[in-house]
Amino acid sequence: MSPFLSVTTMPQWPVPTTSLGVVAARFQEDLVPWLPVANYTYVYDKGHIPQSNDTVDHDAFRSYVELPNIGREGHTHLYHIVNNWDTLEDYMVFSQAAPFDLIGSVVNTTSKMVEVALQVHPGEVNPFDPTLFHDVDDWAKINWTDPKESIWMTASELKSLVFAPYTPAELWEFVLEEDHPPAIRAAHGGIFAVRRDTIKSRPREVYERALQRFVEANVTNPELGFMWERFWTPTFSQQYWLPEVENP
Repeated sequence: MSPFLSVTTMPQWPVPTTSLGVVAARFQEDLVPWLPVANYTYVYDKGHIPQSNDTVDHDAFRSYVELPNIGREGHTHLYHIVNNWDTLEDYMVFSQAAPFDLIGSVVNTTSKMVEVALQVHPGEVNPFDPTLFHDVDDWAKINWTDPKESIWMTASELKSLVFAPYTPAELWEFVLEEDHPPAIRAAHGGIFAVRRDTIKSRPREVYERALQRFVEANVTNPELGFMWERFWTPTFSQQYWLPEVENP
């Protein structure tokens, strides 16, 4: 008998696998919370955890792929979008492997994350906790020591940050090949649900250019990751383009 917890011991979701996809960016986090949705989950392991160190069988997941430990969750999500473009599911969850420090007061299980994802509307990005939305208009070089930036970056993250050789405005213009709006409504955390058609409102080349920047940076904690964290929502939908900051 296998010593590992099996997906067969956990509740199953009566949703076709072609309809739901869950992407989890893992470093060293416990996999047990993802077991209820394992049939739909692509785990990307950046900590290179051997199976012998886990209680959950890696084969329980839809796929279990090792990636280099670069670019935070932004690199992981972009890697998945670019490399699975033709098979993206109708409803998608993108998450860090330990999301509940951020969203747990509203959504505290992976099963509940799926329930939210299956209700997401076209053109909408749902970060599971609406208080994670913040408006920003930082297009020049960001002063990460400014107190208003503390929701985006901790002091420990700042210590190991590798700065980008471009501003957010320059990143936006390179990736999206258009001028940026005055402000955007961004979702903190890199954890969100979104429809496939919303992702595909932009061509694949947009995500390829964003991924290119992460590969070029080739570091664990790039400033680029915090810039792109803000760009998910406005890249997916102009619903998140603003004439000015309304809710800082």
